[in-house]
Amino acid sequence: MTRSENGAAFGQVLGWALFIAGIFFLNFLSRVTFGPLMPVIREELGISHAQAGSIFLMVAVGNALGLLLSGFVSRRLGHRRTVGVSGLIVGLMCLSIGFCDGLSTLRAFTGLLGLAAGIYLPSGLTSITTLIRRADWGKALAVHELAPNTAFVVAPLLAEAALLQGDWRDAFRLLGALQLLAGCAFLWRGRGADFPGIVPSPGAMLTVLRRPVFWLFALLFSLAVGASVGPYSMLPLYLVEDHGYARPDANGLLAAARVAGIFLPFFAGWLADRMGGRAALVLYLALTGSATVGLGLASGPWLPTMVLLQPALSVLFYPPAFSLLSAAFDDSERSLAVSLLTPISATVGLGLTPTLLGWLGDHGLFGLGFTGQGVLLLAALLLFPTMPRR
Repeated sequence: MTRSENGAAFGQVLGWALFIAGIFFLNFLSRVTFGPLMPVIREELGISHAQAGSIFLMVAVGNALGLLLSGFVSRRLGHRRTVGVSGLIVGLMCLSIGFCDGLSTLRAFTGLLGLAAGIYLPSGLTSITTLIRRADWGKALAVHELAPNTAFVVAPLLAEAALLQGDWRDAFRLLGALQLLAGCAFLWRGRGADFPGIVPSPGAMLTVLRRPVFWLFALLFSLAVGASVGPYSMLPLYLVEDHGYARPDANGLLAAARVAGIFLPFFAGWLADRMGGRAALVLYLALTGSATVGLGLASGPWLPTMVLLQPALSVLFYPPAFSLLSAAFDDSERSLAVSLLTPISATVGLGLTPTLLGWLGDHGLFGLGFTGQGVLLLAALLLFPTMPRR
């Protein structure tokens, strides 16, 4: 029998799945909290919008490198220990960020934070799918995906709570302490995949990289990650500096905008099953592209409407995209394709997109940046004939 067939029923190991998802929640929260805090960080450190964006770039580059190195780490430590060690290193980096007083040290520690966070994902997913039988994987992975969507809501609230009690560094000191506790607890008592990871061969990687459909997905995933995380990272600066919002109001709106994202992925999965992956992906590109254009053009009472609408639509991408990805790659290639896609989309969507938005913000063109993102999403509709069929 395979390891997945030996897994337990969902209810029997739900607690362990929640434990792993909790580590992922803290991991993700450590990265996205920079966005709500950026107006204060930028003012205190005296940096430009582009330099603020470079902080997100360092997290993304580190994250991409961590994903690429994850197989080497898990081969030595095993997947379960890799989850715990990732939590410990993320905690140490958060504590270090909590004592930074300059841009150079902040960039260095955020890069290391991203690297440690990237090591987690393959081992976390493997641990969950090993604990739980194959028939319950959908429910288990839905629990796991609640972590990033919930982190998007919590980050602005955590930022404001930290600023009420102290300064922006207190948020990272708290996250660091929680990550250290979670990592130690998981190494001591946690359950997961107690077997080593596999490092893919160069030949297998080249086989996937040579396929044009891989680069189609790399483009789509990069646009989608950028449409989700790019605006989230820079919206607090955009609302405060371009539209005169008070920082607490901007962060409150940012948190409210992400509440729907906790529930809409389930609707997106149902939609993909009903419409088919291609049609659901076209609907995502049309709606999210239009809303992102609107985010850049709106002002007055229309602006909060777009701030609430755009993030909700941006989460509709993943169920149809993974459905099509499963159709495009066979079982032997699928996991490798995902492991190669993720660093590319992380670098472009999590790093380059906020950096470019910040550079445009320095020139008073934040709105143009969001509008340009929306136009690119709408232009991707031209790729419809090349999308794989279900």
